[in-house]
Amino acid sequence: MISDTTIEVSVNDLQPGMFVSDLDRPWLETPYAIQGILIQSQHDIDKLKRYCAHVYVDIDRSEPFVAQQHLPNAGTAKVSMASSAPQSATQQHLPPAGSRISPSAANWHQPPVTSTENESLDVLKRVKTYTNLCTAEQEIPAAVKAYNIASTLFSDISVNLEHDIKIDMHKAHEVVDTLCESIIRNPDAALLLARLKTTGKALYDNAIKTSVHLLAFGRHLGLPRKELSILGLGGLLMDVGKLRLPKAIQNKRNMALTPDERKLTKRHIAYGEEIVAQLSDIPEEVTKILLQHHERENGNGYPFGLYANQLHAYARMAAIADCYEELTWGDAAMPGMKPFHALKELKENAQNGLNYSLVEQFSQCIGMFPVGSLVELNTGEIAIVLTHNRTQRFLPSIMIICDAQKKPYSTPLTLDLRTAGKSPASVQYAIVNDLPQGAYGIDPQQYYL
Repeated sequence: MISDTTIEVSVNDLQPGMFVSDLDRPWLETPYAIQGILIQSQHDIDKLKRYCAHVYVDIDRSEPFVAQQHLPNAGTAKVSMASSAPQSATQQHLPPAGSRISPSAANWHQPPVTSTENESLDVLKRVKTYTNLCTAEQEIPAAVKAYNIASTLFSDISVNLEHDIKIDMHKAHEVVDTLCESIIRNPDAALLLARLKTTGKALYDNAIKTSVHLLAFGRHLGLPRKELSILGLGGLLMDVGKLRLPKAIQNKRNMALTPDERKLTKRHIAYGEEIVAQLSDIPEEVTKILLQHHERENGNGYPFGLYANQLHAYARMAAIADCYEELTWGDAAMPGMKPFHALKELKENAQNGLNYSLVEQFSQCIGMFPVGSLVELNTGEIAIVLTHNRTQRFLPSIMIICDAQKKPYSTPLTLDLRTAGKSPASVQYAIVNDLPQGAYGIDPQQYYL
């Protein structure tokens, strides 16, 4: 994405600390799975040389010394970097000025950057195109069972931690595998439950919903079955450290926390690390998700203030799912955002550290109007989204349940907006508004669960 602070640079003139925001060719024509590379070593530069002659460096997202050297030249074309003074390794990897490390992380040591980190985005290469093996309606009973098993597991984890008993990872893997198989067959059923079903405990619900969203996200990206399970387990456990926070703040939304409570809540990363460090069979990627899901590509996250591809790709995915949960999570005191607006907010927040390309893929996965959403049509009628179309996101399959006066139809009408044609009033059906849950007294659960 080219902006006013983006400069064109020859690949030969790249330096560590520069953030490459665009290439001289489409990203899809390269092995890079998602957009955005923080140059950390000569290895990164040599790899880019195989595919590009020049690239575009966003100096706002580059490390501070780059901005100091080149901000006056922002927006100019073909700037040569050859004469720039080299920086020490320490200078190149300093966090941005003003970035903070949580008190709980004060004694942590930032892990060294390795070639594995440089290659972290390679795990997102599509290896499979999944197809639905059944309808969402057919999958709902199995998805409900998987969801309930996951809820029981998280309850067990909570009890175990209170008694200083290790998490039963064998059972955790079984639960995630059950969720994974359901989502492989048809993700819409589990995504529906993530929207409508509740255990009555926000912390449990958020863990399960995040696990479901990451499983569906990985399926959408075409990741192999083994990697889906890692994502699902990471989503389930990434906030497990919150179980060691005071109960009064465990179930509070971030935006409802006081400054002191927010400072305390940041310790859940350290608590989570302590919990999983006791487990011998925890996948390394799951630990990365736990440690890095509050990091941001521009270095303004916590606890380490990491940049871009210093982050594991799965952590970058988890950050998006986590933000989506926070935006859509509502309670009596503070309703959550409607999904359409939450996804719009995520795209705007991509300027503040979320990966834009991954946000776009997440939007396609979830759907602008997720399954179970209430929507208003241009005819004035009210409908429930049955399944969303992953290639034409504004044209899902719907069930029209109320007329223009918002009175229920005796027999709901099911339509696929891609092929529905015009209404009896000769109007092409279209969604004009998404509605909050419970609008007009409608409970979508009665149509599904």
